[in-house]
Amino acid sequence: MESENILEAKQVSVAFRIAGKFQKAIYDIDLSLRRGEVLAIVGESGSGKSTLATAVIGLHNPNQTQITGSILLDEEEVIGKTGDSMASIRGSKVGMIFQNPLTALNPLMKIGQQIKEMLAVHDVYPENQYESRIFQLLEQVGIPNPKRVVNQFPHQLSGGMRQRVMIAIAIANDPDLIIADEPTTALDVTIQAQILDLILEIQKKKNAGVILITHDLGVVAEVADTVAVMYAGQLVEKASVEELFQNP
Repeated sequence: MESENILEAKQVSVAFRIAGKFQKAIYDIDLSLRRGEVLAIVGESGSGKSTLATAVIGLHNPNQTQITGSILLDEEEVIGKTGDSMASIRGSKVGMIFQNPLTALNPLMKIGQQIKEMLAVHDVYPENQYESRIFQLLEQVGIPNPKRVVNQFPHQLSGGMRQRVMIAIAIANDPDLIIADEPTTALDVTIQAQILDLILEIQKKKNAGVILITHDLGVVAEVADTVAVMYAGQLVEKASVEELFQNP
């Protein structure tokens, strides 16, 4: 039977090696996310929002980071997984939309090659469907003239178009969980709304869980179902959006 929760984090702590000793950055986080739910993680800069997200997706350097507790992704433990075992999960079960696509995308690879690379790492789609899948993804995220865009480099696209490409890469293999780490911070206000609408449209279509990391409470009120508030590496409150704004 498929679990209702796509993500269950229990007593998760993350420590970084500093001057030979491990110093905790986040402390004993308990968090869960249901399929089809949008969870906003909010807090000031340095509160641990992105540290928690990168622990879920396994992007911390295992030689410099100590992660304890349990993170179940679709009932599979991810803490302790490294290399190929984590790579098989990252991109297939969970996709991440980074804050700045200009630094997240490879400046030396064409857009089509970068999406193809994500497809090739996993076996969700057969190789003879890569080309059609790439065009389908670019159309899905609202990029006009995909045949032209696949042969362009990231610097040739606007900020909004680059972020749409990042979303296409994140959803290429139909993940059950999408983590969006301040996906609209680098964009102007009108493009921000378009990108948020796009993420929600994809989430509803796939019944995916979404973790939205943000410091914008206006965005939280508009798109989230539940909110987790972090401060100084700790989870200090979790509530429905209505409860948080009515009785903070």
